[in-house]
Amino acid sequence: GWVSLHMHNVTDVEQGSDFFYLNTGSPHYIEYVDDAKAVDVFEAGKAVRYNDRFAAEGTNVNFVEVANGGLKVRTYERGVEDETLSCGTGVTAAAITASIKGLVPEQLCKIETLGGNLQVRLTQTSDQQFEDIWLEGPATFVFKGEVEL
Repeated sequence: GWVSLHMHNVTDVEQGSDFFYLNTGSPHYIEYVDDAKAVDVFEAGKAVRYNDRFAAEGTNVNFVEVANGGLKVRTYERGVEDETLSCGTGVTAAAITASIKGLVPEQLCKIETLGGNLQVRLTQTSDQQFEDIWLEGPATFVFKGEVEL
């Protein structure tokens, strides 16, 4: 099966010298890298998440590589405090920054994560306005459990 999730509109994207920061339902720090596979996501992510600016509230940290006509994304997730296989709000945030950078063809961004391949469709209505954002991907059966009561 195929699943499409309607995501929050985004109206404010901070662009720093080497990062983006935005909220797609949870806060995301985006850093573009040459080789996502080479990043030590735990150490590099932890350094950003616990820096002076973000320590109190925390932020998710995404390392994004432009590859294969789309993006590769690896995510350090606050709360988990480690790398996760895939993060929907992080993938969405990465697609939005790719749109700002002019990397996304026709509002469709294909994204590879450790957990699988996803895509984001969106409409950029102004510099920092994004609407009609859809996170899409395959629905996969991953777990069956029984609990005895």
